[in-house]
Amino acid sequence: MTTVIADKSPFRQCVKNITDYLEKEQVDQVLAAAHQCSTRDYLMLRVLWRTGVRVNELLTIMPRDIEPNNSVVNVTKAKGGKQRRVHLDAETIEMLSDYVSAQQLPDDQPIFALKQRQVRNIVKRYGSIIGKDVHPHTFRHSFAIHCVRNGWDIRRLQQVLGHSSLNVTAVYLQFNDQDIKELYDKTPF
Repeated sequence: MTTVIADKSPFRQCVKNITDYLEKEQVDQVLAAAHQCSTRDYLMLRVLWRTGVRVNELLTIMPRDIEPNNSVVNVTKAKGGKQRRVHLDAETIEMLSDYVSAQQLPDDQPIFALKQRQVRNIVKRYGSIIGKDVHPHTFRHSFAIHCVRNGWDIRRLQQVLGHSSLNVTAVYLQFNDQDIKELYDKTPF
């Protein structure tokens, strides 16, 4: 389905309707299942969910890219050869640091030394637990929609996701009926 945004909007192009995302409760179920099976899988999924990074960006994160004192992960090989910094909660940073130590990973080696296909298979397997066809990019969509629903400014989300155009980020300005109802109920008239 395609939605056309009004001509007066800066987002004049057609915007695709995102249906490939998980609600927070579904993400929690996937993470819980992964947590029971594999520390590595759990951390990969958790980082995807809490940062919105692309799978290829996830696979290039090295221990030296983590700044625990700033709660930041430096994405050094982002799309288009760009670099950016993404924030990550202190608990996840600590878990990553513990994982790096336990695996005795050198600073210049990827934390998750896997191929994209392997990550897709891992994500698909855990997604099947909730009966959905889940892909790594599903976590990126889920992250973005979750952030918008929780009041993130679209320009800041653009920066975090590493989009070069605000039009690309605008696709996440979708709300379901419950979102609209909650906002409406909170609005004083």
